[in-house]
Amino acid sequence: MRRKLGESTVSKDGRLGTSAHHRMWVLVFCLWVAFVWGHSLVQGPQSSLESSRVVAVVAPLLNALGITGEAAMSFAVRKTAHFLEYAVLGVLAVPTFLVPAREGRLPRWLGPLVVILVPMADETIQRFVPGRESSPRDVLIDLCGAAAGTFVAILVTRGRRRAA
Repeated sequence: MRRKLGESTVSKDGRLGTSAHHRMWVLVFCLWVAFVWGHSLVQGPQSSLESSRVVAVVAPLLNALGITGEAAMSFAVRKTAHFLEYAVLGVLAVPTFLVPAREGRLPRWLGPLVVILVPMADETIQRFVPGRESSPRDVLIDLCGAAAGTFVAILVTRGRRRAA
């Protein structure tokens, strides 16, 4: 039986994390964090090369939006990547933390705490990677992305519940 995003994550015996469904969401959440942190370990020159490749693909769109110049386009691509990485994290946080918290199986503060600590750790990692820098602005962008992703996931969850 497939479960939907907003369905119970509690096993028959009532314990959180004992259902295969919830363990799957925890695993996916952890894998996404590993993906994000893995990108933070990429050294500066390689990271710039990755951004340049993306800029080359989306340059027409950026130009249409009035973003011109290599530095401005690179900045837009990097900050959009930050936002989108954490929007995905916010989406994944809903079935991992929010749904179980609604059911009283997790403390309500746990999900927000984890989602706040992940970008802080991410920026700390970057402090020690050659050619990378950490930025409080990036943490703020990350948190805005996580909030947006969480909001979208909650809307989808509510919509599914109403449709059912």
